[in-house]
Amino acid sequence: MGACKNCDFENTESSLFCGGCGKEIATQCERCRTINRNQTFCTNCGQVLSHDLGEIYNPGAVDESENEKSKTDIPSPSVTRLIPEPGKLVDLISISSYAYRKNFKNFLILSLINGIPVLVIGIILRTALETDWVSLANFQPYNDGQLSENLMSDLKSIPIWKLFSIFILILIGLVANLISVMAIIVGAAQFANSEKVSSIACLNYTLSKIGRLILLSLFLIGLLIIPFLLSIMLIGIPILLYLFVRWYFSLPSMALDNTGITRSIQMSWDLVEKRWWVTFGTGLVIVILMTIPTYLLNLLSPSLNSDFIILLIDVCVTTLVSPFQAIATGLYFLSLKKFPKEQ
Repeated sequence: MGACKNCDFENTESSLFCGGCGKEIATQCERCRTINRNQTFCTNCGQVLSHDLGEIYNPGAVDESENEKSKTDIPSPSVTRLIPEPGKLVDLISISSYAYRKNFKNFLILSLINGIPVLVIGIILRTALETDWVSLANFQPYNDGQLSENLMSDLKSIPIWKLFSIFILILIGLVANLISVMAIIVGAAQFANSEKVSSIACLNYTLSKIGRLILLSLFLIGLLIIPFLLSIMLIGIPILLYLFVRWYFSLPSMALDNTGITRSIQMSWDLVEKRWWVTFGTGLVIVILMTIPTYLLNLLSPSLNSDFIILLIDVCVTTLVSPFQAIATGLYFLSLKKFPKEQ
């Protein structure tokens, strides 16, 4: 396996501790018993190795020489660490872009977990629901009041089995999106710990948590439903926005910290405390950057006569750019944990 970095003693592949100095040199996965060396996630099943994961969040636990070594791997002079401080937007964008480029294949594979179902579901819906209200062209003549009235009228004319099928397809799409985004965030954590991103490990780990992640998502929807309804009357918009930002990192917390539902929500709430505005501003800029390709696509759409081509291009563009947002989310979450908020 090579010499111990601490004393140069030659250890066997099965060694968990150095035979020369006694330093821990490997961690055995509690789930599959695979021996991992210098890994945050098990290379076989994707399980978080808690001992190593803590080093990401605790800047004092990482040896300075290792930090310096990781910095030299990044070509951009503006990128000085793998986890930028909250508020350093340029660094966050630079590191997220570098992480995506360096691990493009693996992040793209994880993004396709959402992109392929979206494309298939889009084709099915366009084929199965060939009605007047589905056609985008028929929305244009309506004003806001007419659109609502005509849409409800057309919905009532659709068979129940079609509506149920739509509901199931939407659920499949939402679950696929959740798996894809959370797996990419896990990959961002691998990158932040100077590990090679493994799409298989990220996917395996996310799937092992998917039941709890879905329950947490439903719980958050329940918490936000009243502010959402109030936002229709405008008075709830500030409340909805405030709560959304405070609870935004609940899912990453559950995925990376292996916390329960209430603990994940509480952790997100605490991390954003006193950093709400910088978090909101950072998220807003990332969202704006994400909408630019979509905006350019909308400018191109009128010249395309095929709805299928428009759908295909839209899905391809979204699949290509969405990993950047998930990577930035993961790195920003780690930065909130690594750099304590000002007292």
